[in-house]
Amino acid sequence: MNKFNSIFNSTIKNKTILIFEPNRYHFECLPGYAKYFIDLGYKIDILTRSFGINAFFLFNEIDKIRFFVYENLKSLYKYAKKLKLFIKKYDFIVVQTTDEKNKNLFIHLNLLNLNNTIFIFHNKHYIDNNYSEFFNRNHAWTLGNISKGILVNPHYFGNIPIKDKKKKTIFFLTSTKNRNYKYLVKSLIKLKKDNLKFEIIVVGNKNYFNIENIPKTLIRNFHFKFGTTYDEMYKCLVNADYIIIPFDPKNKNDISYKTVRVSGSIQLSYGFLKPVIIDKNFAEFYSFNCKNSLIYENYDFYTIMKKAIKLNNKEYKYFQNNLNDTVKEIYKISINNVKKSIYKNNKY
Repeated sequence: MNKFNSIFNSTIKNKTILIFEPNRYHFECLPGYAKYFIDLGYKIDILTRSFGINAFFLFNEIDKIRFFVYENLKSLYKYAKKLKLFIKKYDFIVVQTTDEKNKNLFIHLNLLNLNNTIFIFHNKHYIDNNYSEFFNRNHAWTLGNISKGILVNPHYFGNIPIKDKKKKTIFFLTSTKNRNYKYLVKSLIKLKKDNLKFEIIVVGNKNYFNIENIPKTLIRNFHFKFGTTYDEMYKCLVNADYIIIPFDPKNKNDISYKTVRVSGSIQLSYGFLKPVIIDKNFAEFYSFNCKNSLIYENYDFYTIMKKAIKLNNKEYKYFQNNLNDTVKEIYKISINNVKKSIYKNNKY
């Protein structure tokens, strides 16, 4: 890890990419994007906050990456003139999160005028006319198959140990704002009465879904781990059997997750090969089907979670192996789209 100012004294070799994350989130995407370029023979420099480096906890090829850490955006604005000249040395600059609030910074760094900038959109709502040329050059990426941009999904996290299904089934859930958890809780109450063994691990930066949302009878089944580091979250995922994504087709906020943006839990499912429990209305958008996931309808969490708990290891591996085939296809599509982006105007 290097301090931000040391970037100006560093040597930029041929075939080097700069990945820049201007925000305090989306660090879990950094390993996946770095991996695509490493697989294509590039070296990687990453400009990020210090706590983003922890997302590389399981990364195998860390020796091919240099990290340059800044504390806040003020330091980037302070050295903007010097930085905008320096970044021209890179083959490409990948802006990992493109949003409206940082457009002024992009202007200061001249990123909107460079032919070798690639912008990544996590939300289609942030797309405007300033980026039209980047779409024309295949330099606008999205995490899912939305109507604009090209798909490059960052689902690689490193060397992931694949474990057998647990005797006591472990579900992983992310606490998310404006999400409807009441049907899930009702189903868990019924599963508890059936004397089925299960645990729910809940992570998240904020406790939108917490101990106050569940009855006392379920408290021992839940483990709330808010504000975990990436290495702690990865350990939870390795030990989990399934990821619950409780999208509600009647929730306007959730509908956006099959039209203009992608849930972070999707990347975790792909990367850690954890079958998801998801509503039928959202499954196809993420390439989930009855062979690689457990899909429910009409809020029937109870039936699908009971099935998930009762699956034996051989049956569980069937879903996991099919999910692995799906992930390989997504990787293939994504890396081909990376090639479309970088080879058109590149000498390699």
